Amino acid sequence: MIWLLRDIDLLSTLLRAANLSFEALLLGGIAFLLAVARPAGANKTVESFCLRGIRWAALALALSELVTVILSGASLLGDSDLHLGDLISARFFQAGLSAALLALLLWACTHVKGGKGRAAVVPLSLLLLGAAVSTSHAAARMDDRWWLALATAVHHLGTAAWIGAMPFLLVSLARTGSVTEARIMARRYSSMALLSVAVLVLAGLYLAWTYVGTWNGLYGTDYGVLLLAKIYLLLVMLLMGAGNWLMVRRLNTDPQPLLAKLRCFAEAEIGLGFTVILAAASMSSQPPAVDVPDQVSLQVIRARMHPEVPRLKSPSVSQLTPPTSIETEVQVAEFRPTGASDETDRKWSEYNHHWAGLIVLAAGLLAFASRFRGMNWARFWPLSFAGLSVFILLRADPENWPLGPRPFWASFTSPDVLQHRAAAALILCFAVFECAVQAGKLELRWASMIFPGMCALGAAVLLTHNHAPSDVQGDLLASLSHTPIALLGATAGWARWLELRLPSGRTSRIAGFLWPLFLAAAGLVLLNYRET
Repeated sequence: MIWLLRDIDLLSTLLRAANLSFEALLLGGIAFLLAVARPAGANKTVESFCLRGIRWAALALALSELVTVILSGASLLGDSDLHLGDLISARFFQAGLSAALLALLLWACTHVKGGKGRAAVVPLSLLLLGAAVSTSHAAARMDDRWWLALATAVHHLGTAAWIGAMPFLLVSLARTGSVTEARIMARRYSSMALLSVAVLVLAGLYLAWTYVGTWNGLYGTDYGVLLLAKIYLLLVMLLMGAGNWLMVRRLNTDPQPLLAKLRCFAEAEIGLGFTVILAAASMSSQPPAVDVPDQVSLQVIRARMHPEVPRLKSPSVSQLTPPTSIETEVQVAEFRPTGASDETDRKWSEYNHHWAGLIVLAAGLLAFASRFRGMNWARFWPLSFAGLSVFILLRADPENWPLGPRPFWASFTSPDVLQHRAAAALILCFAVFECAVQAGKLELRWASMIFPGMCALGAAVLLTHNHAPSDVQGDLLASLSHTPIALLGATAGWARWLELRLPSGRTSRIAGFLWPLFLAAAGLVLLNYRET
């Protein structure tokens, strides 16, 4: 936990993502209960589950908001001359406590029988929405503040009614008493989701127009790049949602197989949806593009991103910029980043990324080849990731063990080091399990889900990964490489999930051919990574 507290930007992003996720689940659960389950005449088992889900989401949101307030307040008091009275009067403090209190009141309403509890749920939900919006970018604007706040509230509400309500639909479909009940709930949710997507997109267009302003702001700022990531994920979700909508329309003809497929696609949509929420949390930590004076020009981006021959020859460790002495770091109990990097450091980093790209590209192509007859040997493609794991451990942080002077355990106080080593451990875990699955030695269902889970988690890490907050241009150019990798990884993971979860058939086979190509594409992006 200490390393996380030292990276307050990352911690704030993760807490913001937790707040947005639990808010979406809470409001989405309420919307599903009031607009779908009860009007559809759902049985008591479904309604009981919905109430339990709403209670857990309310408690989780209250706890998340309290942790956010406490840690943000402690950081602010520790780094300034402010007093407790100043903190109490701060907007984020009041909004966080209000959101926590409203979440607890909503939890209490679910325990009240009769019409009084139901009558209080809607106004309390609207107040919770207002508390969430009061700390958004809209509240800090001087112009069109109320219109922006309204659009932000509608955007949150649309997200909740679509993404936040989907887990409730997924579990409810498995608990229905009859196919007719499941069909009615699916249709009512489909109508609600269609309306939610419409208002979400319209509100999002207005917010994007206001906060981005120009085309250059869309590709020349971190805010714009994250917005493009959200748009990509939204398009993938809309494609899947369109398939779900068509299946719902056909439920009268062959309900059982279609409901099974509907649940599988809903699982992938939920995963992608909460990845969108994480991207939104990352956006909230960035200033809107219109407020960034030094936007990166298209000429600079072209010069950086045009393809070149990968760097496959590494400089020696002795040529790198020496790290701060271990004695100094121990005295201050904190590992600060290595001093300004030179050309050799950049070559070292490019070499690492390019070899990692070759490994990922090879894994994707081998996985694709394993789909064809006579290429059964290619199913052992996960072994390449074991080598990638060792490669990351050895070379990602040369100032630390085993190449540098900093001890193995002590170096974990650096957030970047922990992220790299956590990634190495996850990749190794995936390689072992997936290789056993491909070889047929491990036939447990949960073991086959390790790969899509690792892809989803890896995408989340990359969306929050920040290299140099003080270097606007350098951070953006790094994001232009890392963000596509995150998106391709997430797409590959959830396509693999669909291949495993869907019944055998054409759709499952299509997913099986697509995810290796997305994995190989991520390798190609890595091969073009550069720092100059």
